[in-house]
Amino acid sequence: MGHLIEVNDLRVSFGATPAVDGISFQIRENEVLVLAGESGSGKTVTALALTRILPASARIVSGSVTFRGQDLLALKEEGLAQTRGRDIAYIFQEPASFLNPVFTIGSQIMEAIILHQARTKQDARKEALALLGLVQIKEPERVFASYPHQLSGGMNQRVFTAMSLACRPKLLIADEPTTALDVTVESQIVKLLMDLKKTLGFSMLFITHNLALAKKIADRVCVMYRGKIVEEAGMPALFARPQHFHTKELIAAYEKIGKL
Repeated sequence: MGHLIEVNDLRVSFGATPAVDGISFQIRENEVLVLAGESGSGKTVTALALTRILPASARIVSGSVTFRGQDLLALKEEGLAQTRGRDIAYIFQEPASFLNPVFTIGSQIMEAIILHQARTKQDARKEALALLGLVQIKEPERVFASYPHQLSGGMNQRVFTAMSLACRPKLLIADEPTTALDVTVESQIVKLLMDLKKTLGFSMLFITHNLALAKKIADRVCVMYRGKIVEEAGMPALFARPQHFHTKELIAAYEKIGKL
């Protein structure tokens, strides 16, 4: 099974402060890699750096991100824009922050389809409704016509998932997608993502501080601490034989509350 994406010696700084400090990892075809660690460890900065959607104050200092034979860090913006959203898609926490409050759900999904697939509005509408059904929304017509504020947090996360899958990406990056959700909805979203992965065959980079989630979904886990990957292991080896003290801390935290 070949590598879909390879990250080598990636370094990102905010001014003189390193946020990602020389990390390397790979994701194989159809694999779930979990990037785990405490808040501020560099997980989200890593995810954003892969397609260069970092905030203006951040700078990629060095490294390469090779996706299907192309270094994304060396691509011109026009070329990268074709990959971003089409081949590599994101799901973020608190999706309502990324959905436009003045446009309906349907129009926003259609926009993504038309932008990357050059489909007619009629075809885009059909595809948008099909995507809402794919993410197990029971009343796709109603949700299609709704605005983000009219939907629950869990429903908006399903909508955002539908948008991210509009172009059938090869890599889905899920950055703490369940953080703002209650435990029941969290389980539903995680199960949905794993079911969609089996159905559509994408690879996934799942970012979390929650090793209880990692244990359920990961093929491999990379643990980040202060901008570095300090441990990498497959499942269930990480839990059976953790090596780094931060990995042990994360495991202990969830064992204490009975989540592992």
